[in-house]
Amino acid sequence: MTTQFREPTGKPSWPILLIAGGEKAGKSYASAKASASELIGQTYWVGVGEDDPDEYGAIEGARFLIAKHDGTHKSILAALRDASNQPRVDGKPNLLVLDSGTRVWEMLSDEAQERANMRAKKTAEKWKKPYDPDAEATIGPDLWNKATARWQDVMDVMREHDGPSIITARLDIVAVMDDKGQPTKDKTQKIKGQKSLPFDVGAIVEMPERGSSYLTGVRSLKLDLPVGNKVPVRDFSVDWLWRKLGLDAEGATAPRQYSSADGQASAAVPEEEAPQQQRMQQAPPANPNEDAGAQALHARQAAARAATPVWGDEQAEQLEVRLYEAKGNVDLLRSIWKSAQGMGAPQAVLDRIANINKPQAAPADTTQKEMAAA
Repeated sequence: MTTQFREPTGKPSWPILLIAGGEKAGKSYASAKASASELIGQTYWVGVGEDDPDEYGAIEGARFLIAKHDGTHKSILAALRDASNQPRVDGKPNLLVLDSGTRVWEMLSDEAQERANMRAKKTAEKWKKPYDPDAEATIGPDLWNKATARWQDVMDVMREHDGPSIITARLDIVAVMDDKGQPTKDKTQKIKGQKSLPFDVGAIVEMPERGSSYLTGVRSLKLDLPVGNKVPVRDFSVDWLWRKLGLDAEGATAPRQYSSADGQASAAVPEEEAPQQQRMQQAPPANPNEDAGAQALHARQAAARAATPVWGDEQAEQLEVRLYEAKGNVDLLRSIWKSAQGMGAPQAVLDRIANINKPQAAPADTTQKEMAAA
């Protein structure tokens, strides 16, 4: 397949705006007020874990419709897609509001925890081990990966939307960590949500408290914001920001173009992986200078590599059982670590095994060297 190339449009797309705020700071109000802008047609509101903004319908000029869903990831995603696919009104782009992104990620995290608990219960029953229903099982990297993939499904819908969109999030006050990873007395504000959220949006507005707004990040040639600076904005409105970005002129915008990264689609194309797998699993060409014994040894090594199972859900479940049985047994933990490494376990899994039974987690590289050298 030949790669296609295109010229850049030279025009901005309607941005994904993140409004992060403290308690009752006005992030939902600002989103509802944005629906009154003359730059857009209809507004579609998808609320998650927040009260529906019925009262905000009384804002002068406000025009928005509230989506109904059952609170599951599937239903929320369907609501976002349906909203994004609605036709334009009078040729103007529609506004898509997700309130709140924080609660979506919390829901996905809760789902991962529930799946981890179910897995732990199933494993305990299978091996006739005691099970504490009140204990929270460790969420494995595979479950976190699934939660992250589901979050990216949400972001993909926002990216595909041909119009402006707003994601709200909570702004938490957290302790500043020192160089050793210990909390200090200093405090800072942090956006609460999936860690890639600030990187996935085109602009960020923070509202620490009601009446206080700061533009903390923007991707634009029209509005220059020095990196790391917080620009206070008096009487902030989303309509003001859109106009500052130069989106109010006719023909000023172009549909968003982005390069997707689809792991499922990549996994469905085995021929892409075949050359690498062959290099890993097949024996190298026979060396005429080697005797028959050396050639046979190489063939056995290649066969062993081919027979090694690839890391997956089954290996993750087996790991939980082995770790349960290995508590306090350093030699067995080393054996488990080497086995997991050989099966291509994620780095987070290897770090977790290496740090078990340690009063304070040692640096990952040092701990793994100890495991590998044992």
